Amino acid sequence: MRKLSVLLLCTLLCPVLLWGCTGQSADEYAGETITELKEGDPSAFSRLLDAGLEESGADFVIQCPEEVKEPYLKFLQAAFASIEFEVASASERSDGVYSVPITYTPIDLAQTVGSANEETAADPPSADFTETMLAVLEADAKLVADDPVYGTETTTDLTVSRTDDDFSIAEEDLQSFLASALSGYMTPYDTFGALYDMQDFLTSYLDASFKGEVAQFALHTDRTEDEAYEWYLADTFDPPADLSQAYVARYQAAMQNLLKQSSYTVGTPRLEPGLFSYQIDVTITPNNSLADAYHEFEQGTYYSIDEASEALVAALEKYAAAPTYGAETTLTVPVNMETLSTADQEGSDMATLATTILPSP
Repeated sequence: MRKLSVLLLCTLLCPVLLWGCTGQSADEYAGETITELKEGDPSAFSRLLDAGLEESGADFVIQCPEEVKEPYLKFLQAAFASIEFEVASASERSDGVYSVPITYTPIDLAQTVGSANEETAADPPSADFTETMLAVLEADAKLVADDPVYGTETTTDLTVSRTDDDFSIAEEDLQSFLASALSGYMTPYDTFGALYDMQDFLTSYLDASFKGEVAQFALHTDRTEDEAYEWYLADTFDPPADLSQAYVARYQAAMQNLLKQSSYTVGTPRLEPGLFSYQIDVTITPNNSLADAYHEFEQGTYYSIDEASEALVAALEKYAAAPTYGAETTLTVPVNMETLSTADQEGSDMATLATTILPSP
């Protein structure tokens, strides 16, 4: 009788080792988790997206707009839902720890949306990063639904552990599984993050050059803010060699105030064929103040260096206080390795941009 009781106990316990107290098996739990990922709250993909943004964001100064994150999670869920998964029987690794093989063919999001994203990047719908990303994610979700491209069939072993009354999947395994199933899932952000990061760079370059607002430029150029401010001050505000020393401080202050009145808006960036090549429209209302100040100064007659110095500084201060502007114009600026490396050279694209914003005397 005792022997029979022991055998009966063993018979009852064996299924419990593989099944939770709810009567569910480890592989059924894995299958239900996949179904929940497909149909439940898309925030389940948050850790995957955060990891992708952290990796991609290492290359960008701009950050992913908060308004973009929820639509991006829905895009990831839609892509995941397009995949068929086959859950095999669980095998026990150790006491209460099981391996559940999941076989599937990953969706290749780089192939599914990459070409369309590059076409959009060549003519974005908006100069605003958020607006473009929202439009792109909506279009990409349609591509996933209508014309998905898949990779090669693969099998991932999920580690499923039994708890007191349920199962759980190891978080590291789950995130690795999701990344494998959604190959190239950061393609939309990588494409447009790079595009609008270049827009942000050009804006920060102009803000640092003309207005002394250097914080963002320092981030783009791996400088400290102090180093970026020194770059802003270098050469630009050096007074004419024959300016009387007594007027140097006023000259520099007037020039800084005059440059700060410059008016420009960095518009929609466009991706060009080739490596690191962009076109960016800059809308400019030319600040004619410097040219007008010098023109006014040159109309006078002066009988000493002090008299000339005082007149020049007075003209600059006048136009810094009440700037004069020309007609609005739009300049298309190529931004690539060549234009950046020749930015300080006379006649370069960047020099042309600068003299359009602030025409020379």
